[in-house]
Amino acid sequence: MNALGGISLGARPVSAALHFRALGGRTYLARQFTPHPFHITRPFYHPGDPAGMATLYLQSSSGGVYSGDDLSLDIRVEAEAQVHVTTQASTIVHDARGRTGVTQTVSLNVAEGARLDYLPDPAILMTGSKLCNRVTATLGRQARVILGDAQLCHDPEGRARPFSWIENEIELIGPGGTDLLDRFELSGTEWPARTGGFACSGMMIVAGYADAGAAMQRAADNVPGIYAGLSVFSDRNIALIRFLAPDGAALSKVMTATWHAAATALDGHPPAERRK
Repeated sequence: MNALGGISLGARPVSAALHFRALGGRTYLARQFTPHPFHITRPFYHPGDPAGMATLYLQSSSGGVYSGDDLSLDIRVEAEAQVHVTTQASTIVHDARGRTGVTQTVSLNVAEGARLDYLPDPAILMTGSKLCNRVTATLGRQARVILGDAQLCHDPEGRARPFSWIENEIELIGPGGTDLLDRFELSGTEWPARTGGFACSGMMIVAGYADAGAAMQRAADNVPGIYAGLSVFSDRNIALIRFLAPDGAALSKVMTATWHAAATALDGHPPAERRK
């Protein structure tokens, strides 16, 4: 008798936390709690970045996320601190094999006058995968955020078998309440019709400097094969550019290009390149 059906395959919730603080004009990691599968590098400081900005890479020790995973990450950036958080590589969302799927919840709290670039690499939606992804950014007065979010479809057998479904939500909350709520739910079988056959999608959001929008649009237009559209919400000081890409290489290029353009607009000079 196969007893698999009687075993709970759900994993316990796992929560990680990273808190950043500025001292003497330099941002440092004041607190960290990163249980498995979370892992981080030490903070790096790049010449050419805004003064004292820390760069930190998120890593995983599990080879991706699996059905039943319930993962949450809390990032807090205290007043006047400046942080660039990215990932070492894309996150593979594995085949759910008919089970519950993956839940990821990210909370970004950016205090008054602080800056956060939160730029995870795309989620790779493998055949049969299920992903519920929610990112909430709470911004204090004069806070600035650059936030990237992207997905790509992949069938390891090359037969265009779809992922199962994705639920994706991005919310920006300012001092007066919710400024932006972007939400979609999509099955893998609907993906080709909704995207016009593109395998990859994503967006880059700038909160705190809507004037960065035009530069992001120009940057996206210079990446071959990209279909992009810009929305600017001047009353909320937010710019959002969405893009569709034919493959992972083009998606990576447009993500980098639009972040580079946004950071240049915010800082008045190009940012330091981040190596992966």
